[in-house]
Amino acid sequence: MHALMLKAFSELVLVEMPIPRPERPDDVLIEVEAAGVCGSDLHGYTGQSGRRTPPLVMGHEATGRVVETGEGVGDLAVGTRVAIHPIDDAGGVRRLMGKDAPGAFAQYVVWPARNLVPLPDTVTFEQGALVEPLAVAVRAVNRAGMVGATSAVVVGAGTIGLLVASVLKHRGVATVVISDPSAERRAVATGMRLGVAVDPHQVDVEQAVRDLTGGLGADVAFEAVGIAATVAQAHAVVRYGGTIVWVGNNVRMIDVDMQQVVTRELAVLGTYAMSDDDFVDALGLLEAGAIDVSALINRRATLEEGPTLFDELLASPSVVKCLFTFE
Repeated sequence: MHALMLKAFSELVLVEMPIPRPERPDDVLIEVEAAGVCGSDLHGYTGQSGRRTPPLVMGHEATGRVVETGEGVGDLAVGTRVAIHPIDDAGGVRRLMGKDAPGAFAQYVVWPARNLVPLPDTVTFEQGALVEPLAVAVRAVNRAGMVGATSAVVVGAGTIGLLVASVLKHRGVATVVISDPSAERRAVATGMRLGVAVDPHQVDVEQAVRDLTGGLGADVAFEAVGIAATVAQAHAVVRYGGTIVWVGNNVRMIDVDMQQVVTRELAVLGTYAMSDDDFVDALGLLEAGAIDVSALINRRATLEEGPTLFDELLASPSVVKCLFTFE
């Protein structure tokens, strides 16, 4: 089979590998139909995050068809369309597909049956590849404890930021502001009617938020980039006693104004990945047509394009979500 191998940092190569086989009773062989490129894959490619170690086949946002099952699998028939929950916590050992085990940037991948959820007929393979990032967004909003909140700011209009804004609007948050310097990404936010999209390089975001909230500031802000400047922006736009949820996971160390956190009694929360319930809830949102993830997919590629694709994506902030698609 063809697979895209991270041979070394900043070096991706298309390789030929044996098709994997189910080795454990609960293993399932899946023919990959769509696989999304996550920001963590891009940071893994550059070595910036320190969370990917070559040689490695990355990719954890994926859908496919069941091809073969282990002897202990009784509820997934061959041909079943599935979304892949990429985090396996069995036995107290946490594995992430595409980080701790071979990933979905390949024609086939093996993963436990307990981490496969059948795709509803109304959800396409491409849409299903965004269940995982949507589940991350669902968890982030849940972490914020949005009871009574009427206003929110999302800093960063990448895939996760736009999906967080989508969940907020679905839950009835009246005022949502999305901050991002990319005109193309702001246009996606506007086209999806997610809220007011502003350019932090051209607009005083803090003042714009106060103008929209009667001078108070937002009830909650979601930081979806993961660098010092955007963290500072998220802290600045919330009201006294407001909540900031850190979703971005880019650089390890940043400077934070501790006095601002203390004197304004801000609550700072971290959120990471998703639970099984978040994954199921996200798939339910897609099945119900409550959130349109298709609008985020604005680049499709083949594995053959892989060796040069990541440099293209790193240089193109206009790309919100790129999918590898398989024929």
